[in-house]
Amino acid sequence: MAGGSWPVGGGEVGALLRGWTGADTALGPVAGWPERLRSALQMVLTSPTPMVILWGAEGRLLYNDAYLGIAGVKHPDILGRSLLDAWPEVADFHNEVMATVFVGGAPLSYRDLPLVLHRSGVAEDVWLNVDYSPLFDDGGAVLGVLAVVTETTTLVRAQRERDAAAQALRRREQELAQVQKIGKVGGLEVDLRDGFRNTRSPEYLLVHGLPPDAVHESHEDWVRRIHPQERAVVESHFRETVAGTATDYQMEYRIIRPSDGAERWISAVAQIERDADGRPLRLVGAHIDITERKETEAQLRLLMQELAHRVKNTLAMIQAIASQTLRGATSLEAANETFSARLAALARAHDLLLGGHQAHAAMADIADSIIGIQGDPSRFVIRGPEVVLGPRAALALTLVLHELATNAVKYGSLSNQTGRVALSWRIDEIDGMPQFRLRWQESGGPPVTPPSRRGFGSRLIERTMPASQGRADSAFLPTGLVFTLDAQLAALKDGEGEEAGRS
Repeated sequence: MAGGSWPVGGGEVGALLRGWTGADTALGPVAGWPERLRSALQMVLTSPTPMVILWGAEGRLLYNDAYLGIAGVKHPDILGRSLLDAWPEVADFHNEVMATVFVGGAPLSYRDLPLVLHRSGVAEDVWLNVDYSPLFDDGGAVLGVLAVVTETTTLVRAQRERDAAAQALRRREQELAQVQKIGKVGGLEVDLRDGFRNTRSPEYLLVHGLPPDAVHESHEDWVRRIHPQERAVVESHFRETVAGTATDYQMEYRIIRPSDGAERWISAVAQIERDADGRPLRLVGAHIDITERKETEAQLRLLMQELAHRVKNTLAMIQAIASQTLRGATSLEAANETFSARLAALARAHDLLLGGHQAHAAMADIADSIIGIQGDPSRFVIRGPEVVLGPRAALALTLVLHELATNAVKYGSLSNQTGRVALSWRIDEIDGMPQFRLRWQESGGPPVTPPSRRGFGSRLIERTMPASQGRADSAFLPTGLVFTLDAQLAALKDGEGEEAGRS
């Protein structure tokens, strides 16, 4: 086949070649082309894959219709043109290709090759898969280069978008994990379709004190971790909620953390997904460590209890103060003056109580407030170093000593004219840690009778100071009450304040 009958088919490019005169290129008329070029080009023209023949040392471009999308607006001007004239924007790359494949006779292959082409009249980022193979004559000389070209621009961009989205998701997950760790929140998922198949987040494991391999812990493992006093109620509520129709689950309970044996409060909130018939499919939720909140609530309840106790006790204290004042007064005017002074001292003691949660307090100031309740400093012997207590400890200790002084005025050594109170504190070094030691000792009062229930002061100490760092004891001796307190100094300072010395 020659002239107007060649090539066979080939679409738009084939039609151009059938009318080819060769006047504009060095290739000349189609009839004069080598048979090896015509055979190779016939195969290229009928291929559905973008293919190009780079013929001769100049790499004259002959391609098929599938290549038109890559050629862009350069077609048909580049048909038969040299490679460097057709694609001057990537001349360095094509020089390397021709030197390797045409001159060296070695193939080349690229995947997702990034190029900047001007195929639409402007610079455009393009990615290509290209395989270059030499075309030999019968003697082994290279006549041209066959290039199979597949554009991957859309795939590369889509992959980059997926990678960017995945990276953003990882960043978001890292930020969320950090927020969960800071907020002590752990995520969980439970497959409910056949029993309970658990999946725990790293933050959940941290909150519950579990090792990394507990990510799929069993339902029974979770139940065993619940505090024994609440275990039956918590599991029963969980099972009833899942078996019912509710889509919301919420519960607060204590656990014993396996990692350190600590008792922690957990707030569990979750959503239950159900099918159209109401059968449970999946539970997704969060566990929040609310131990600090629970401890704060307990402290507030204790303070409210003390407030109620103080209100009920105030009139009894005033009555006791009035009775003592009148009993020792030489005149009504003197009684009035003494009584007013003692009421003012009582008011100052209450001010210290109310201010203890806001600021630090010196131990000496707390002692002075206690003396003011009774009103006669000669009834007290006070000794101790200068120690500044943190807000929490100052309030707790003021409440305790206030309670001791109140009971002493009403029933103990300060309820008569001869009794006394010795209040002392010191700092000892125990196992390299400063230890605060306080002693309240009554003497000269009426006979002591041990109470039928634990005192408010002891309960107050237990609730406001860590049990591992403080201990309070009350001994009801025949000579009078002796109250002692031992606590780590660091716990009483709330991390602040220093011992200034000893008096």
